[in-house]
Amino acid sequence: MIYLIIVSILWSFSFGIIKYGLSGVDSSYISFIRSLIALLFFSSISIYNIKKFTLDLKLILIGALQFGLMYIFYIQSYAYLPAYLIATFTITTPIFIGLASKYIAHQSISKNGIYAISLVIIGSFLMRINFVNPLDYWIGFLLIQCANLFFASGQILFKEWKIKNDGTDILHNFSQMFLGATLVTSLFYLFSSTGGNQLSSENLFALIFLGLISTGLGFLFWNLGSLKVTNDKLAVMNNLIIPIAILNSYFIFGEQIDSLTFVPGMICFYFALKAL
Repeated sequence: MIYLIIVSILWSFSFGIIKYGLSGVDSSYISFIRSLIALLFFSSISIYNIKKFTLDLKLILIGALQFGLMYIFYIQSYAYLPAYLIATFTITTPIFIGLASKYIAHQSISKNGIYAISLVIIGSFLMRINFVNPLDYWIGFLLIQCANLFFASGQILFKEWKIKNDGTDILHNFSQMFLGATLVTSLFYLFSSTGGNQLSSENLFALIFLGLISTGLGFLFWNLGSLKVTNDKLAVMNNLIIPIAILNSYFIFGEQIDSLTFVPGMICFYFALKAL
């Protein structure tokens, strides 16, 4: 579970970095570049020890789903919502994990798991501060739900793939997941780009950090961590990022927080983790 905790802390910074470090940059460009950076990094690892590399179309498809399609919807939501609401609207990811477990892995979530997931969702909901423009609010909400669905399904599919391919070295084959992601995001960028992007040094630093650290190493360790826990715990851990991201938005990026709702939300998180 330590992998999932570390990545949750790492990813919690991404919401603010995208919102403030890449403000005005085409969202389709952000999705494509961070996937491409991760692909180049892991491709070098695959080439370094090519004997451990095995072409697998399933890995490419899982990456297209878990990283590519998720990114497209996730990044688009920044045009409609503040960073803390984007973090908050990932509250439904545990539900999608549960559904994916049932229909993909044919596993049922335990009673304690359902109890913990319910507490996490309630806690995440309580942490929401206020509503923005109603139309933008619902467009952003729907975009995030699509991202949640693809991310959750990709996690369960990866776990199922690893069960059937236990002898395959993950590190030297992880580039294939980013190949799938890059193919999807490049097509989206090609057909939806609004034109050239003038990048400042701040923008470049943000893209490199997101592509190499948040996307590359983050998704590697998240998927490795998912293999070490039950689907119940994986569902709950998907929402650990929410309170951390909200605190980051408050302390680092200056967004407001309501302690009257945040504290009860944290209490729900505590009891959810205790149930597991």
